[in-house]
Amino acid sequence: MVSPPSCFDALVFDFDGTLVDSNEIKTEAFGKLYESEGEAVVEQVKAYHRKHEGLSRFVKFRHWEENLLKRPYTESREAQLSGQYSRMVLDAVIQAPYLPGVQEFLENHHAKIPLYVASGTPEPDLRLTVSERGMSPYFQGVYGSPATKAEILNRIVPLTGNPERVLMIGDALADLEGAKLAGIPFLGIITPDRENIFPPEIRCLPDLQGLRALIFSP
Repeated sequence: MVSPPSCFDALVFDFDGTLVDSNEIKTEAFGKLYESEGEAVVEQVKAYHRKHEGLSRFVKFRHWEENLLKRPYTESREAQLSGQYSRMVLDAVIQAPYLPGVQEFLENHHAKIPLYVASGTPEPDLRLTVSERGMSPYFQGVYGSPATKAEILNRIVPLTGNPERVLMIGDALADLEGAKLAGIPFLGIITPDRENIFPPEIRCLPDLQGLRALIFSP
């Protein structure tokens, strides 16, 4: 059977909260990093993370250290925080479930349309997670921080030749902002348990179960 043509030449996915149900794992881990600072600080850390999902952990660490705790953000402190955080989340994210429709979509369509990952997770951790989950064969490229979402997208778009035919799919405002800066369309993912953070003109899905119907012409 011949596959219907796609409306896009490439799809770029955020990872946490878009492909894998791992957002809350990371929220709790960020809070645990700062539990010695007291409950009020922990709640502010979690709130900031939820508002800025998709940003690099290093941007968040700097904000919390300098703006919340009013202390210098040094290279050694950055390495300490990042190492502790990685140890807390890596295995849990590798074991986290897919969002509904993700595994089926990747298995059925990775050979029909180029797929990429653009995440705020440090690239070595991201690639290890993707590899350990057995997802590497699905993607033409897996990219993470320190590059921003816009920088990653600007690396991918020239491979297709037409920005209007590259779709960014994500669950965070950082994903939307990256798509805008790269001049490409965006699709939001808002799971039923989360408030819609996107502007009303942004089209959203609750998961990836409806993605095939959206991107492939009948």
